[in-house]
Parts: sequence; C-alpha cells; structure tokens
Amino acid sequence: MKRIRLVEWLRRERDQRVDGGLYYNTQILFAYNSNHMEGSTLSPEQTAQLYSTGALLPDGSDDQIRADDVVETRNHFHAFNWILDHVDDPVNRTMVCTLHAILKRGTSQELDPDRNVGGYKVVPNVISEILGVHTALPADVPQAMEQVFTLYRNLRDDPYEIAHAHWMFETTHPFSDGNGRIGRLIMFKELLRLNTVPLIVRDSDKNLYVRGLSRFGEEPGYLVDTLLTERDYYEGLIERLAPDRIRYSYVSEWDPDAVAERRGGRRISNPFVKRNWTEDDMRPRINPHPPVSH
Repeated sequence: MKRIRLVEWLRRERDQRVDGGLYYNTQILFAYNSNHMEGSTLSPEQTAQLYSTGALLPDGSDDQIRADDVVETRNHFHAFNWILDHVDDPVNRTMVCTLHAILKRGTSQELDPDRNVGGYKVVPNVISEILGVHTALPADVPQAMEQVFTLYRNLRDDPYEIAHAHWMFETTHPFSDGNGRIGRLIMFKELLRLNTVPLIVRDSDKNLYVRGLSRFGEEPGYLVDTLLTERDYYEGLIERLAPDRIRYSYVSEWDPDAVAERRGGRRISNPFVKRNWTEDDMRPRINPHPPVSH
C-alpha cells in the first residue's frame, strides 16, 4: 500500500469523520495537554466529550469549570484544523496572529485592549518570574519574531534546530497570553511540513519541558531530549493507529559536542531579551502592533 504524508492522513480522517483514529486522538491529546499545562480546568474525559458532542456532562465533582477553558479548548480544535489546511504556508506574522485570534475568539480577553488579541503584546510579560525567565519587550517583538520566522523558514529535521526555533518563539513571548499553545501549534505544523514526526508535549512532562526552556541557554540538551521523548511517543501513536500508512523521516539523534563547538562555548541567547528592565520599558504601549485582519 502506498504511504502518504502524515498531514494528508490527518486531513483525510478529519474529512471522513473517522472515530478513534489518529486525527481524533491527536485532537483530544493535543487540546487537553496543551491547555492543561496552562491551567485549564478540563479533564481528559471532558475534553473528549467537548470534541465529540460539543457539550460537557457533569462528572460528579464540585470542581468549577471556567467558561474560558471551554471556549479555548474548542478554539484549539479549530486552530489545529487551521494548521492542517495551511501546513505548507510559511510561518509569518499573519500566521501566528491568526492562530492567536482563533485561540482567543469568544474569550473574556478578546475585547480587552491590553490583551491585543490577534496582535503582538502591548504590555511586558515573563515566562516565570520565579525562574527569572524574561521575554522580549513589546517594542522589540516585531524584530525578534523576524528571527523566529527565519529559523522556521530554514528549519531541518534536526533535534537541536527544532528545539532552538521553539525556544526562540517562547522566549520572545509575542502575545499577552497563549504563547505556549501557539508555539506548540507552530512546532507541530512545521514538523508536518517537513514530513517528520511531530510532537505533543504531555502535561505529565511539564516540569521537564519548563526546565528545558529555562535552561536552554546554558544546557540545550534538556529541551532537545524532552522534545525527542515526546516525538517518540507520537511516533508510537502513528504506528499503532496508522501502521505502514505514513511516509515520514525522523532524525532522532543529535551531537551535543558538535552543537557546543559551533557555539564556541558561548551561552545561547535571545538577543532581544533584556536582563534588566527600566521603568520606560515596563510602560504599556499604545497598541503599536494592531491585530491582523482575518
């Protein structure tokens, strides 16, 4: 039987409404894990209910479910479909801002000017103040994102390059909220474009993933190896749910010494991230990066 691209298989199962296949499981696993890592209150079962029926059933617990969590989970389903239909399009400002607008559509943030949904951030933010992981300031985001777009434009099936491009996106943190989810959607989309094995960062590996992002400058191996572990998991899903049907490559090894030699012993840095902010840096901008038109 002729093998086809993974993206073609996913689109075919989507369009044929195949139940329990690779597309179905990818949608639920991706939406649950990526949203739960960011604090979503939905359980895996509730995520599956929402995908299958568009509604949630009581689970007998007293835990409250935030309305925005429901909306953003449904929006994640739509965003994943969108990347399947635009998998070979270049990653650029229009693409990332469109995904942000899809993810945040109908949420409490959508009409808040300080959130600038569908456009770059206007207020400074950090990945983790406790870990001291700062991000690019709003005024520097457009230039920083051009470097991110260049990394993705030149991306190869190389574990270090994949991790580096993702880390550059996350340390730039171009949006007020949703950066992790948008960054992971873009990474999945680009690996589909390269016809290699994509990944879903599982919530159970959140601590390893956060360590990888926070330590990448000094030790990129943490993030590289975590992403490879998640790619191994997704490759297993492919082989279970679409055995001998998908045509793909997968470079699963990398040479840390070669990367270190190429760096010349220097710390990897995002040149647009300042270690110390001035009072002027922290003032909100008057929407210098308006939302893109959709």
